[in-house]
Amino acid sequence: MGRPLKKRFFGDKKYGTGLLGSVGGEGIASITITNTATNSGYSTSTTVTWSATTSTKIAGSVAATGTAVVAYNGGTGRIQSLTISNSGTGYISTSNITITYTPTSAGTATTFSVALTTGRRNAITFNSYINTGSSAVANGDIIKQTGSRTYLVQNSQGRGDVRLVATATSSLTKGQMNITATDYFNAVYLVDKLASRKAHVVRYQTGTNGTYLVATGPAKWSLDAATGTTLKIPSTI
Repeated sequence: MGRPLKKRFFGDKKYGTGLLGSVGGEGIASITITNTATNSGYSTSTTVTWSATTSTKIAGSVAATGTAVVAYNGGTGRIQSLTISNSGTGYISTSNITITYTPTSAGTATTFSVALTTGRRNAITFNSYINTGSSAVANGDIIKQTGSRTYLVQNSQGRGDVRLVATATSSLTKGQMNITATDYFNAVYLVDKLASRKAHVVRYQTGTNGTYLVATGPAKWSLDAATGTTLKIPSTI
């Protein structure tokens, strides 16, 4: 049914080292250590772990990664900078970004400021249950489409091949993913096949008017607002 999805629906691929695709939101463009002369007590073998709250980062997205540059200065190890090796995906705010240092500081902890990338493209929102995961995960990155109903995806639990099915998220099993769509009156559909212009959908939940505007079967779709019988597939920005 129709042509494969255009890669632009998988998010913007030009951002992030080692990333293909984007869950939406932004990545970390840079981090500046603001107390390079006064932080203390770090080891030259210090490693870093990045995390953020759900108000800062979209669920299912990939955390940024990086390394610490430590200088032994004034009799103590001081972190001078953080080198970003992967900018991550899904950041929507610079607040509540946390960096954990191992081993932790034996003196004064670092302080820092963060700048995010700008202008990443919207990406389709989905739920996926990869074979190495422990449950279905909301959002993630579509790396590539591998068949008419199959995709290579990446979420917060890892990367794996999944098949698009018209199944509720709570009933997804390993190796499956789902995508929802809504019509003009907010009736909900499950997508079981998606092409660049049309989606094959199955009715799932009625909307505010108690009826469906689209029959089970092929329908036009958009990432923009639903109009008439064109369905909206949700995306993250």
